[in-house]
Amino acid sequence: MMEKMFKRYKEILFFGFSLVLISLGLGIWRTINEATIQGTVVEIVLKRFLEIIPLLGLGFLKLGIGFAIVIIVRNIKQTGENATVSFKKAGLKLDKPAIPFFAKSFPIFLITGILFELVAAVLMIFWIIAGINGNEFADHIYEIITVPIEGLGVAFLIGGIAFGLATIVLNLGIQVNELPKRLKALVKGEKDLEKLQPKNLIPKWTKIVTITGMIVTGSALLPVAIIRAMHYAVNYSPTYVTPVGLNALLWDTWIFLGIAILLFAISYWLLKIIKLLRRQRTQLGKTVEEIAEMDVPTIENPLKITTVVHSFASAGLMWMFVFFFVIATYQAFQETLLGAVPLKMLIKPGRAISLALLFVGIGLALLTIVVNLNLTAFMLPSSFSNIVNAIKKDNARIELPQASDKPLKLSPIKLFIGLIIGAFIVLLGTLPLAILRISYQFQGLTQNQLIIEHLIGPIVSLGVAIIFLMIGLFFSTIVGFVKARKAIISEGVESCVYYSIEKSKISS
Repeated sequence: MMEKMFKRYKEILFFGFSLVLISLGLGIWRTINEATIQGTVVEIVLKRFLEIIPLLGLGFLKLGIGFAIVIIVRNIKQTGENATVSFKKAGLKLDKPAIPFFAKSFPIFLITGILFELVAAVLMIFWIIAGINGNEFADHIYEIITVPIEGLGVAFLIGGIAFGLATIVLNLGIQVNELPKRLKALVKGEKDLEKLQPKNLIPKWTKIVTITGMIVTGSALLPVAIIRAMHYAVNYSPTYVTPVGLNALLWDTWIFLGIAILLFAISYWLLKIIKLLRRQRTQLGKTVEEIAEMDVPTIENPLKITTVVHSFASAGLMWMFVFFFVIATYQAFQETLLGAVPLKMLIKPGRAISLALLFVGIGLALLTIVVNLNLTAFMLPSSFSNIVNAIKKDNARIELPQASDKPLKLSPIKLFIGLIIGAFIVLLGTLPLAILRISYQFQGLTQNQLIIEHLIGPIVSLGVAIIFLMIGLFFSTIVGFVKARKAIISEGVESCVYYSIEKSKISS
């Protein structure tokens, strides 16, 4: 059953995107009809609905991305397993590496994450009922815990995606390091090989950053939201004032700080995958040179856009860090802080700048990964053909592809343009919408201010939804490449083993 769910990642992606589009439509309708629905049951329902359902839609988009990564991991893992079965036929014994916790757990993280998102959606229903009934106490309690529970779901979903990428690094790294060794041992007739050391393939600092991001994002519920709810329950009164340290805006931004840390980690997992894909082609070329005794063209220089990923990732994370401490300062000094009113109105939309920067960096990394997979697809068939011919003592050689002059032509540039459009829409939440909202307040144009107020959230959600959809389609493209890679490597290794065994029979 789970296998069928994983394979439906595209349907899940588009379902999540549809929820965001529905929310956008309702947000526009609410804005147009603000004058007639203000203070009515419809307004109460829409206010809470538009707080949670766009986030649920984004949750399903993240789930679709995560499930696509599950399919990628399984195909890469099966590639190694198929090669292992083939090598065993030639007497090459391979140690089965220990599987780290995250490689086993990341699909569970994804399922757990969407369940928390669904719990938040259910709580939204009770939140709506409390608002309709005018139960101020229950209304505030639901408001305190609903968004942080959704944040806990985000922690598991994005954390699951990050650890899914870490699992790709693990399996791909084993194959990049071990496949050339096994092919050389096969030709030379060696049996005793060095034991696998998979732990060395996982950058510890990236793993620590990923775990830190999950803890920061999730801690806004555990224990902060619980403490906030208990404090409100104990001190409840019509004149209740939230203490500075428990202010919702502060801890809502704490969730976003955790998300930024997780996206930063994802950028570096992707960069590690890029390095491994380049190393795979370099190592395979050296193997062909040694076994087939032929000259192999060197691969192209690293794409310049890869170096920019570091800049976007660092800038996005630093923006969110600085923004959080600015907000913390504002919360501490409240209205005594100079410019407090405009600053407060810039807080929520200002976080969008960080997300836009981080997502652009991730998009550039995915673009580079697809380019490398394309170049690998060109190289694999001729490489295995030359190795097989060398084993057969056939002097025929097939020239390997030359380094590409314009590798970016092999990239799905339309997906990246879509991601950039999404990032631009996200930035609209700050520039110009948040600035307009501030100017309208000082001009006393309350109706225009309300219109902008209602549009900022849905527009930012739409931008993020477009970004997640494009990222999901990037991974969908990668699924096709890893399936083809599995077939080529599995058949290539099997052919090498077959002719090696045949050669041994003739010699004996």
